This record gives sequence, C-alpha cells and structure tokens, in this order.
Amino acid sequence: MPGARLLKRDWEKDHVYLVQFPRAGCIPSPSPFALKVETWLRMADIPYTNISNEFTKMSSKGQIPFVEVNGRQVADSNFIIDHLIEEFNKKSIDDRLTPMEKSYARAYHALVEDSLRWVMMYQRGRDNKWFATEQGFIPYFSGIKKFAFKNIMCDQLRKKIMSQATAQGMGRNTPDEVVILAKKDLDAISMFLGNKKFFFGDRPATLDCTMFAHLVQFLYTPLVYARNKNTHGTAQSELGRLH
Repeated sequence: MPGARLLKRDWEKDHVYLVQFPRAGCIPSPSPFALKVETWLRMADIPYTNISNEFTKMSSKGQIPFVEVNGRQVADSNFIIDHLIEEFNKKSIDDRLTPMEKSYARAYHALVEDSLRWVMMYQRGRDNKWFATEQGFIPYFSGIKKFAFKNIMCDQLRKKIMSQATAQGMGRNTPDEVVILAKKDLDAISMFLGNKKFFFGDRPATLDCTMFAHLVQFLYTPLVYARNKNTHGTAQSELGRLH
C-alpha cells in the first residue's frame, strides 16, 4: 500500500525488505506464510533483507508477513508474490503449468492454507510452551524482553491463536477430531505428490513453496497431535528437495 508508513525509511531500490516474526530455534520461521514468501524469494533470486517485527509491527492489514519494496508496502503472501513478479519483471515459475495443473495447484493451495493451517493453529492454541524455549523464540530475546516474552507474551499469544481457531471453527473440535482432519489432508498431499520430484514434475512451482512452508511446521516443531506416520516419509522427502 503506497500510503502505509514504512519501517525501512532508507530503503535501497529494487531490494525487498521482508517483515516477519523473529527467527525460531527449530525452523527459520513459525509463520508458514512468511516462510513461503522467503522460499519463493530465494527461488526467484531476488535480493532481500529479513526484518523482525518483534511481535509488535504489523502491516496496514494487520498481517504478517509483509514486504516493503521501492517505497511501497505489500501485505498477504499471495499478493506479495504477485506484486514481486510484476515489480521485478519476473517470469512466474507457474507459467509452464497447464490449465489443469493450475487448477490442481489452486485446490491444494487452498487445502493447505485454509484447512491444514488451522490444525497448526489449533495445536499452538492448546499448547505453545515451546515458543518460550530454545526451540522457539527465547534465543532471539535477552534481558527484560526475554522475561516478558516467557512469562507474559507467550500465553497471550496462545490465547489469541485459540480465539482465532475457535472463530474459524477448528478450535471447536476435540483433539481426536483434529487428528482425523489432519490425516485426511496429509493423505491427500501424499497421494498427489507420490514419487514425483516436485508436485508438478522436475521443477518446483509456487505450490511447492507453500507446501514446504507448512509441512516444516508439522515435522520440525514440537507439535504432537497431528503427526501422521503414513505421510511422514513423503512429506520429509518433499522438504528435502526444497531445503
């Protein structure tokens, strides 16, 4: 948004400033949407700098992540990627996909961001204690900020996450019901990926960035409710290709 107040006032031309949550100890980002954008940026070979929002700075839409590029703020991971393709005159990595493949990509994109994502939110809304450990955000903070995050902010975040999950509907389910829903999503992902190198052949597409960013939240963070042994190997294989 051109009218939004910029965090980076002394910005460099054609350089992306990616604003997201602090780095976590166990994964690069606890936000699958931020990790999706960062993975895409690396894939597109666009220069960027990561900026921590320290849980206080949000976009004009109230979202994380957002980017600042050439004096403009853009929020929402999907709009960010579209904007950067145009801003840097990049050829989309999805241009090679057939109309049918693009329809599959859209469907699986929605499955992950509108369904599986809420399993993650449900889990973190029930128990996010790992946020306040070495696997979480504690390595990022020091002094009074570390004390405040561990003893106050961590539980505030948990309550906010569960409130969002309840409003969406996932938070109204029992843990066993959430496992059932997660297994169905993960089985569908596993079936579609199969033995392929990437979801649409030998080269990654934007869907691979989306899948990678969400699956690491299940495989490499201390989530316990929805691990699926039948799909773990396939998901691990996909992550290895995009690491």
